[in-house]
Amino acid sequence: MDDAIAWVFENMTLATLLLALTLGAIGARRKKNASAGGWEPTVFWLMLLFVGVSGLYTGILHLAWPAQAAASIGWATSPFQWEVGMADLTLGILGCMGAFASRPFRWAIVVALSLFFWGDAIGHVRQMELTDDLAPGNAGSWFWIDIIGPVVLLIAHGLNRKDGSA
Repeated sequence: MDDAIAWVFENMTLATLLLALTLGAIGARRKKNASAGGWEPTVFWLMLLFVGVSGLYTGILHLAWPAQAAASIGWATSPFQWEVGMADLTLGILGCMGAFASRPFRWAIVVALSLFFWGDAIGHVRQMELTDDLAPGNAGSWFWIDIIGPVVLLIAHGLNRKDGSA
């Protein structure tokens, strides 16, 4: 059990993405007879868990435990962790709000998260190339979720028509 809990904390964005997709699929199955909104449960859970909970988690981690956060990425502690923590915290709050928000508000969150995550991915690649940083927080699931997570959000939100509009 301790190993499972440690895995979740070490792979929070992956864990929240998988949980959101699972809960979304269950919700979509329950709504299968609805005329619209089949993707709504998935987008709801992606916003709440993947964007919201993981953003709050990473924000608090960078703000409250910068040495631990930096070590997991393979970095030295830096004052820039405050800025990263605040950005993560902002996305986390927006994700929690976005679960209950309008489609246009959600689009803004999806775009912001995509730019932030893909920028992170570029930074991770640069660190892998320049410093051979293969730490789990730099080259592990965090890196892959920085690439895949926005794609999943873009597709799910693009296909979602909860309000019947394009």
